[in-house]
Amino acid sequence: MSANGELKNVPTIKAYKNPDWLGSPTSRHIRIMCELYEPMKRLDDNNIDNYFIIVGSHLVMDPEDRVKHINGLEQQLKKITAEEEVEAVQAKLRFAKKMQNMDKFYVMARELGEKLGKWNRERAAIGKPSYNVSTGGGPGIMEAANRGAHEAGDTTLGFGASRPEWGSLNRYVSNHGAFEFHYFFMRKFWMAYKCMGLVVMPGGFGSLDELFEMLVLLQTKKISHPMPIILLGAEFWKKAINFDYLLECGMLTQSHLDMLVFKDSAEDAFQYLVENVRKAEESGETEQVQSAKRRRLENKPSVPSTPSKKDK
Repeated sequence: MSANGELKNVPTIKAYKNPDWLGSPTSRHIRIMCELYEPMKRLDDNNIDNYFIIVGSHLVMDPEDRVKHINGLEQQLKKITAEEEVEAVQAKLRFAKKMQNMDKFYVMARELGEKLGKWNRERAAIGKPSYNVSTGGGPGIMEAANRGAHEAGDTTLGFGASRPEWGSLNRYVSNHGAFEFHYFFMRKFWMAYKCMGLVVMPGGFGSLDELFEMLVLLQTKKISHPMPIILLGAEFWKKAINFDYLLECGMLTQSHLDMLVFKDSAEDAFQYLVENVRKAEESGETEQVQSAKRRRLENKPSVPSTPSKKDK
């Protein structure tokens, strides 16, 4: 009612434009569906047929940047006097020097990303299905792999997960390939759905989670097509996870271990991935996989084959 006592028209807002409604617990299913269908449309619109996922620690750095970082900390130590500040900077310096040996994997990830990016562009030029480089979109190994593909001139993907300590996705993720998920299970879904190969470099809980998640999906036939899983850095992985002991105890069988392959260079990992793609395409398996995935997302039944005379 206005000041003079007249009734005023009631303002309204459409439900799908109401942020309070869309952000409420009641609308959770709508938000989940958005995280299913928006990526599907964007991937289709940009002709992203398949991708390789490359994961690893967010803590590694470009070796040149690491040297600059260490030099900066050493200069900082010379200027501060407060005991607490000195201890904090010394701890950062010790950690930075400890990580230097792991920075070789940044170089390896960048090299692998570049090789895959060039190979994918060559395929695109002759009309073959794409296999883009994809990561979690963060720093470290993820940045390096995206960087390599970006430097090769290819579209590069990042599946982010609202990590406040990382901020936005790394600058080497293509604009149309940048995804951020609120629901971690939807991020996992899209990282797996079009994945045709996983490369795992040294990392912590996140990398281990992505490795074992994919292994379980393969073991339980939720991923029914053959998919190479490469552990890059054989010495690290054989120390980090005692696969032989798990086999000895009967917790794993040889068939489980056969799902893994150990490599020590970007070139070896690249050749292994490319060879697997070649075999899948020659067998017709790739086309069958893509058709099945599309039907499942769109909830379409399989097209029945023409019955033979014997069936009639």
